[in-house]
Amino acid sequence: MAEPTLAELQHHLTQLETLLVLSRVLTSTLDLPTLLDLIVNSGREMIDCEACSILLLDAKTGELYFEATGGGAEMIKRVAVPLDSSVAGWVFRSGRPIVIGDTSADTRFYKQADAQSAFTTRSILAVPLKVKDKIIGCLEALNKRGATFGEDDTEILTTLAAQAAVAIQNARLFEQSDQVAQMVHELRTPLTGIVAYSELLMHPRLQPEMIAESARTINTEAVRLAQFINDFLDLARLESGRTRIAYQPVDMSFVVHDVVQLMQPRAAECDLTLTGSVADGLPCVKGDPARLKQILLNLVGNAIKYNRPGGSVQVTVGQRDDYVLVQVQDTGKGIPPESLPHVFDKFYRVPDSEGWAQGTGLGLSIVKQLIEAHGGKVEVESQVGVGTTVSFSLSPLLPSS
Repeated sequence: MAEPTLAELQHHLTQLETLLVLSRVLTSTLDLPTLLDLIVNSGREMIDCEACSILLLDAKTGELYFEATGGGAEMIKRVAVPLDSSVAGWVFRSGRPIVIGDTSADTRFYKQADAQSAFTTRSILAVPLKVKDKIIGCLEALNKRGATFGEDDTEILTTLAAQAAVAIQNARLFEQSDQVAQMVHELRTPLTGIVAYSELLMHPRLQPEMIAESARTINTEAVRLAQFINDFLDLARLESGRTRIAYQPVDMSFVVHDVVQLMQPRAAECDLTLTGSVADGLPCVKGDPARLKQILLNLVGNAIKYNRPGGSVQVTVGQRDDYVLVQVQDTGKGIPPESLPHVFDKFYRVPDSEGWAQGTGLGLSIVKQLIEAHGGKVEVESQVGVGTTVSFSLSPLLPSS
């Protein structure tokens, strides 16, 4: 092996100095998306490659997902990569780095990732993201510029991966603790009402009408508290992969019919027209009927809650390309543009001075998790003063007969 040149030694020293500075930045960055972007962009610069990607294991699906990409491979973010028959899967299972100089000649290369983006991967350097003895994902450098990946590149990327894995784990823990703090905050409001009105009930000279009012308030806040706890536990199970989805062929016409029937009384109370329609000849979908019903009940409930007297809610099921498309459309107040990116965030409620945003702030997060568990995607379109449409796609199972 040839001795490294002075220029090569100086370049390697610069890389190590950059890593030292970067390690301080990584440990102080607790916002996970910001952290992931910082890692891939730093890796791309230090390795001098065309792109860099982070893949993390999803406990629910048992697959690796592109969670951050930089340098032209952005279109592959959130694409699933199987543990079998992929370079990242091999690194994840073996716990060892790998260099592939020509991806077209290696059967482990997962071609579908490139197929879903405008990026062409010619060579890969991949290293595991490891925290203590646990591997959480894979860090990849793609297409070395003007050369092939060498030992120095492997050393640098491995060191970066070690720092990155710890930083990612810390950011996740911070995110969880932040959620716990938010949960405690959300629990305080109904508990405060229950305590205050229960103390009022003990007053010896309380009038009968005040007794009835206090009992109603306690009941309302207790129901609200129970709903919050149930929603939080449901979401926690979904995020940890502990929720069982009982897949079977599902005719969406039955699901829509049941939901519309159940929600008609509530719609009538609010002076709303609720309708449901399913296109003829639609194939069944592969799903859990109870969970699909839960999704629609939540979406229709929101459409009723945030509507206006005399308005309408429409549930429609049709076909778009190769997917079954479900839409819930309302004529409510609409969602401001600045709030649209956050509607699926946990605990998020659209701000409104009139106080119409109520609930646990977890319902849409649960909806998103359930739809993704069914292999679907969910989108929201809204216009203030006009209304909101929530759409989600499901894969068909069988052609209709």
